[in-house]
Amino acid sequence: MDKDKKPISFSFNNTERCQSRCITCNGWKTPASMQEKELTLDEWKKILYNLHKWMGNYQFIISGGEPFLREDVFDMAQFAADLGDTVNIVTNGLAIPDRLEKLLNSAFTNITFSLNSVQNPQIHNTSRGRDDAFKRTMDSIQNLNYLNKTRSGHKWKNIFLSTVVMPSNLSEIKPIAEFCKMEGIGVSYQLMDNGDAFSTGVDSDSQIYGIDIKTAALNAIDEMIKLKQEGYPICNGYSQLKAFKVLIDTPDEIQNIQCMVGENNFAIDPYGNCRICFCMKPIGNLRDSLPQDLWYSKEADEVREQILKCTMNCRLLNCNFK
Repeated sequence: MDKDKKPISFSFNNTERCQSRCITCNGWKTPASMQEKELTLDEWKKILYNLHKWMGNYQFIISGGEPFLREDVFDMAQFAADLGDTVNIVTNGLAIPDRLEKLLNSAFTNITFSLNSVQNPQIHNTSRGRDDAFKRTMDSIQNLNYLNKTRSGHKWKNIFLSTVVMPSNLSEIKPIAEFCKMEGIGVSYQLMDNGDAFSTGVDSDSQIYGIDIKTAALNAIDEMIKLKQEGYPICNGYSQLKAFKVLIDTPDEIQNIQCMVGENNFAIDPYGNCRICFCMKPIGNLRDSLPQDLWYSKEADEVREQILKCTMNCRLLNCNFK
């Protein structure tokens, strides 16, 4: 790695604890014994300070698990903001109802809610493994958005949805975009990275609109592109939306899309492990190392070599497309 090259995308996972039991995530399966090994607030502050000293002002996302299960996430964000950094967060919204005022006055700039449906609550509830997930998350989104628009004396919050696109919610693509337009918020669609999920043939279990899943998925992505062209607040770039179609229609060609995470991404897990790809081994631990030492290390270069040879479909995820 060129010594002048620095990461441009930062994601910090402050906990793997979560109230949801999502079918698209394994973080909640982490044993409770691991909680004792999470970075303390002071350790996070040390890492944030070292990163700021290296990077200058930069922007990062706090995620989980469910990051709001750690109350000190507000202190973590404020510390970084006081340094001059921009702090964003991704949440399932389940821990928000009692924290609306605190969240409104917090240091977070962008707040992204995970939501997989707006018309059929059961779709979201099933994907999140909770019968009350839809109502609680939707209430959090709408209540926070209302306060954000009407309450004076706070720093404006940018509110977004993050929607995992699955065979079960292909009919929700347009309703979600319409909801976001009505609420004045944005949405980012994230295709399940396993293309096989959309390749099932026509049978009684896989029919959508009377056609097979693959055709329905391609139609849904065409709809995303059309809605974006019409001015709906869809955050995905056209290159990513077109890549979604490649995975579903001609999956063998997906390898032509170069994965740049090794040159762009810097991720920290709850235990201080640093990765440049979420799916590969850590390049070191920030409890006892400086971030720049890990970024330019031999271990990092070894992972970058693996990324160049990698054939996984996760190259379509938002960590590779901005």
